[in-house]
Amino acid sequence: MTLSIPFRSIQHVFFDDLDALNILHNVRFVLFMERARGEFLNSLGFGWKDDLATNPDKYHVVAEHQIRYIASVRSEGKLVVEVTPRHIGRSSFIIYAEVRAMHGPTIFAEGTTRLVRLDPTTNKPCSWSDRFRNVLTPLIISETKPA
Repeated sequence: MTLSIPFRSIQHVFFDDLDALNILHNVRFVLFMERARGEFLNSLGFGWKDDLATNPDKYHVVAEHQIRYIASVRSEGKLVVEVTPRHIGRSSFIIYAEVRAMHGPTIFAEGTTRLVRLDPTTNKPCSWSDRFRNVLTPLIISETKPA
C-alpha cells in the first residue's frame, strides 16, 4: 500500500460553518481534523463500518485534543487538512493535523489528537492490534522542531 504522508483531505466550509463576523467557528477546525483522521484510517483499511472482529482498533476514544489557531478562515470554500501520525504507544496513538489553505502557504490551525484503544469488555486501555501497529508504524513522522 502506498500512501503519501502527510495524508491530505479536502474539507468544505459552508455558510453555516461561519459566525456572524464571517469567521469559521473554532469548533469546526476540530471537526475537519476528525473527518480527515477518519478518511486517513479508512484509506489504510481500518473502516469504521467494519465489525470489531475485523477492526478491533476502532474501539477507541479521544483522550486529548490540542489545537492552536493561527489565522481566521473568512469565507466559504475548500480547505486542506493534512494529517501525520506522530507516535504509537502501547494503547495510545498521536496524530498531528494542519488545516491549510487550498492554495498557498497559509496554515489556519494545527493540532494533535491522542487516541486510546479500549478493550470492548472492560473499557480499559489495551494494546493496539499487531495489524494496526504494523500498518501505522512505518508512516510515523516524529515531531521535529527547529533549533
